[in-house]
Amino acid sequence: MKKVLLLNAMLLLSTYMFAQTLKKGSLLGLHKGTVTLSPNVTMEQFKKYYFNEYATEFIKLFKVKLVEVTAARGADVKKNDSEMAVLYIFEPKARDKFFNADGKLNQLGTDLFAKLKPNSDELAKLGKFTSTFTDWEIQ
Repeated sequence: MKKVLLLNAMLLLSTYMFAQTLKKGSLLGLHKGTVTLSPNVTMEQFKKYYFNEYATEFIKLFKVKLVEVTAARGADVKKNDSEMAVLYIFEPKARDKFFNADGKLNQLGTDLFAKLKPNSDELAKLGKFTSTFTDWEIQ
């Protein structure tokens, strides 16, 4: 009986270990840029709203994972406190549901961003995140 329980526990654990891998065709969108804060707003306040409110709603609407990232070394290492980077992780082909090949929103994406407008308006009161992006596809 102990062997069966141990085997089941190991099977369950191994399932969780492999469930975290990125699938072939997944898309990683790295958005790196600068935050221009409104008067009397700290970067901490901006990031708190961005990741706890704005990103939470964005994740629900676009069915994407979104995380803050910081360059540890290399050309994109953070040079000042106003820089921020966000990694978007889309399942294979999921990005194509919302964006055209040129990166511009299609109709569904436009409709979803309209639903995100209250969050975008609140974020705009705190500051503005101006970024560039590169999309990377898992091979």
